[in-house]
Amino acid sequence: MKKEVISRAPMKRSTPKEYYRMSIVIDPELHSAFKAATAAQGKQMSEVILEFIRNYVKTHAPAARPAQKGGRA
Repeated sequence: MKKEVISRAPMKRSTPKEYYRMSIVIDPELHSAFKAATAAQGKQMSEVILEFIRNYVKTHAPAARPAQKGGRA
C-alpha cells in the first residue's frame, strides 16, 4: 500500500523577525504557581512576562540623553 504524502503550506508567523531568548532560574513551586495562574487567565507565561517587562521598562528606564556632537557620549 502506498502512503499518501500531504504537503502543507509553511505557517506564517505573526511575530517580529527577531527576538532574543532569556533563561531564568526559578523555584519549581513558583513556576508551577505562575503556570497555573496564567493558564487560569487563558494566557501564555511568556505573554505575561513580556507585559511585565514592557511595564517595568516604561516605568524605570532612564530618560534618553540627547546626542552630543563630536561622536563621544
